[in-house]
Amino acid sequence: MRATFGTQVVTVIRHPGTADEESFEAEAHIQGKTGSFDKSTPIYAGDYVEMTDPRKGPGGVERRYVASATVLQSGPEESMHRVKVEWGVGAPPAKVPPVRRLTFENLHPRVQAAAGALFADGHYESSANEAFKSLEVRVRELTKLDKSGAALMGDALGTATPILDVASHQGRSGEDEREGFLHIFRGAMIGIRNPGSHELFEQGDPQQALEYLGFASLLHRRLDVAAGGLTRPS
Repeated sequence: MRATFGTQVVTVIRHPGTADEESFEAEAHIQGKTGSFDKSTPIYAGDYVEMTDPRKGPGGVERRYVASATVLQSGPEESMHRVKVEWGVGAPPAKVPPVRRLTFENLHPRVQAAAGALFADGHYESSANEAFKSLEVRVRELTKLDKSGAALMGDALGTATPILDVASHQGRSGEDEREGFLHIFRGAMIGIRNPGSHELFEQGDPQQALEYLGFASLLHRRLDVAAGGLTRPS
């Protein structure tokens, strides 16, 4: 975009620093305490405006906070109708880590297959229960052990040379991983898989269900590690 005489091209930013951030370029007349935009510019209070700042050298940028944005339609000439913004002091833009937000769609495929229909229908407690049941089923498939629950996890992950090695590191770090995840898998069976689904958390809470499903997804990904280097007892 090329600015006309007396204006400059600026960048309007909405929800800066968040996963919902969006921006667009606009032509504006910038003054010390106010700015003026074309009447059709979708700029609102709470937005930020970035403009060139020659004080900071080539490529220097100044960011201003839009405290108010008012459509002015006085006067007979429609070409004079503008959006007037007043600059203010805004809170620093929120910073979020560069990761995906937790959603059902990025959980492990085994969790999606086991819990997807129940979660979509609002049966959140049952969806979490089925996700952890799928862990038990998968460990039995991989090991051929005829056990269940914590006993199954102990035999599958608990020896010096486990059937399922969930460690992703070598040496002492790997030993710590094996021991830690043995307790995590056994704890998941005792504390989550064994209680009835109605006892896990407050009924009808999709957020808590999603957190349980995320935990089950993490454990399935550890089983992916084990399945890639599966060993069998002689």
